Order: sequence, then C-alpha cells, then structure tokens
Amino acid sequence: MNRGGKEELYNLVEKLPDSEIAAAERYLEFLISTGEAAVDPEMLKRIDAARAEPSAGIPHDEVLREYGL
Repeated sequence: MNRGGKEELYNLVEKLPDSEIAAAERYLEFLISTGEAAVDPEMLKRIDAARAEPSAGIPHDEVLREYGL
C-alpha cells in the first residue's frame, strides 16, 4: 500500500512532535537495517540457560489475582 511514497513520509516527519523524533529515527533505522543486530555474548548465555530450564510459567488466574481482576 503506497499512499504517497516518500513525499508523504517527509510530510509526516515534519508533523512529528519533537518528543517523538528519537523514536521515529530508531524505527526507521530498524526498517532499513540489512544485517542482524549483534547479540551480547552474555545475553546469549542467559538465553541458552533459560531455554535449558524453562519455567512452568504463571497460571492465568494468579496473574488476574495479582492485578486485581
């Protein structure tokens, strides 16, 4: 769906409030990235450990009780 192409995108950027510019920039950088983001080796270890010993999770009714629902 190409509603207006880059020109429309430029117009939308011009309308962004200053408080949202950084978020928009990060999102656009994400969209144009061609490679995978590097993952910290320590994070990979934590992911492997979590996969090796998955938790049982939290029962749905316990979550509802915790949030008073």
